[in-house]
Amino acid sequence: MEIKRLNADFGNSTNNFLIDSYYFEIPTCVAEISKEQAEGVFTNSVEDVDDLLDRLLISTVLNDEEHYYMVGKLAENNPYANTHVGKMHDKIESNIPYAVFLAAMAYFHKLKGEKEIAEIKVDSMKMMLPIWLLKKEDKFSIGQSKMQNRFMGEHNVKLLTAGMETELTINVERSKCYIESEVGRWALKYKMANDQEKEVTAIEKRLESKMFDNHNTVLVDIGGGSADAVLLAKSLNTPVSKDSFQVIQIVPFLGRLESLWKEKLLEHFTDLRSLEKFIVANYKNQKYVLKNQNTGEKFDLTEPIVEMLREYSKLLVYKVMEAFNNKTKDALKFVYFGGEAPILSPYIKEAVEQMTNEEIMENNHYFLSGLIDGDESEIFKPTARTINLSALEILSLNELKQG
Repeated sequence: MEIKRLNADFGNSTNNFLIDSYYFEIPTCVAEISKEQAEGVFTNSVEDVDDLLDRLLISTVLNDEEHYYMVGKLAENNPYANTHVGKMHDKIESNIPYAVFLAAMAYFHKLKGEKEIAEIKVDSMKMMLPIWLLKKEDKFSIGQSKMQNRFMGEHNVKLLTAGMETELTINVERSKCYIESEVGRWALKYKMANDQEKEVTAIEKRLESKMFDNHNTVLVDIGGGSADAVLLAKSLNTPVSKDSFQVIQIVPFLGRLESLWKEKLLEHFTDLRSLEKFIVANYKNQKYVLKNQNTGEKFDLTEPIVEMLREYSKLLVYKVMEAFNNKTKDALKFVYFGGEAPILSPYIKEAVEQMTNEEIMENNHYFLSGLIDGDESEIFKPTARTINLSALEILSLNELKQG
């Protein structure tokens, strides 16, 4: 089986994959278990590949020892599945991205590959690292090389899910690591459009990107594990210096959410992930009413949740402003994205208005959902959660055209 373009976003809430134009997600829940535990996970066989994504059980050999992992939804209820959320997650050293990568490859092979061929050749793989992790090195390129090298070459995985068992060898021919948040500028500046005449995907300049032609722009990437920001030159061009990359010094969002769960909502949710899912399902109307599906009883949790979101947003905006307002006297444009941006957006707007005024909020601060125009020809239109992945796909397609 050959994969031409493997684009991966190893997030702290969700891992997003775009493989030869096919998109899927795996929750960032990984629990290492013993061989004996692995043998007792399943009582029934999984018969449909559509169910496999929720039942990923794999093993791989690391340092001459076989390790067993439950990955994604299967691991959500395991107490060791979210050990990365309360601190900054070092994706270079952690086994979590690697285990998810192997599970993703096993799933994709079952979905698209031929049973008789137990090998996957990946022509080109692209991934990213957050700014805080790259800043630990003397040069960004050192951290990027470490991540690239981790995925380059041969990998072996056993899919142990009952009814879906297989062994695979994966060969990654080329890999490249980009900078989270900064790479997103490619998806703000360009779009992938379906050229029906030539039956190809065309990379086109976005008309709406013109609003950034005369302004330096700050991209604020709010993830579950870190918040990073980068100051771009005019026309969404590359940053001018290392100082243009800023780590926003704030507790990771998932870590703050875990504190809220333990301090105020422990009786209502069994784990952090169930609270996170509840917020994702209800944030659009800013009302958080939990309903017991068995008794019909309702619990209005709006006050403690909104209070946390408002406080978090206020501190986030303060930290972002503090990092960039002194770098130029000209008006800056700010674009907020990342997995947590839609949840925090109303409170970020409040905080910006309080720190500045309504006019500045309206003219200089943008959220992705209100920034990108509708275009029926656009392929894989970026969202707050997938803009970095869209950018990797644009770079992958450009690379293919260049040969």
